[in-house]
Amino acid sequence: MSLPDRHLFQTEQPDLNPAALQKIEESDAEPKFRAIIGKGGARRGIRLETIYWDGLSWLLNGSRQSMGDVVDQAAAQVGENSNLASMLRVVAFRWMWRRLALMENVYSLDHLNTLIQACPTPAIVLTRDKKIQFFNEPFMTMLKQRLVLGNIAQLSAGFRFVLDTQVDDAIQSLSAKGKMVTTGFTATCAGKQLAGQMNLAMAPTHQKQMVIGYVVRG
Repeated sequence: MSLPDRHLFQTEQPDLNPAALQKIEESDAEPKFRAIIGKGGARRGIRLETIYWDGLSWLLNGSRQSMGDVVDQAAAQVGENSNLASMLRVVAFRWMWRRLALMENVYSLDHLNTLIQACPTPAIVLTRDKKIQFFNEPFMTMLKQRLVLGNIAQLSAGFRFVLDTQVDDAIQSLSAKGKMVTTGFTATCAGKQLAGQMNLAMAPTHQKQMVIGYVVRG
């Protein structure tokens, strides 16, 4: 693994992997009738697919609003003679869309880089294809001191970083067990070598699977 120029990081959009898409259950599309009572005792009979009822219930979890409040608001927008069920589908999708956009912003590569830069100890982010995505100043200082480099330019030529554990194997283990993985590493540059140990954890990003490596011995 070579060391990247920290000023040339690019945000990548994830590929849509059909194998990763969950299979739609038949029950998700099954219409379900519910009688919803709003404010003032207004009772409305609504037929929606199960997936929309489930989505609205999940979005309301922890909220001060009730299903009756949502139905009242939707009814106010469409009027009494319009398609209330259709409006509720739009409400559910729009609500989920906004929630997704918020979470994608929180778990973006920019925020991940900020997390790494804020770490006071040497830390890096490794991609599944064994590339260093991000690194912080303590990591750079460790390399310069331990590899006895005269200048930063030496790191741009001939630097190699290798884990004792395959990144792909670490990602599979972290995804399955949720526990950190401890592994050794070796950094080489200009004929000098640094061996150490780091703890790996899943990187909090939605754009592609990566791991954060925290150096515990170097």
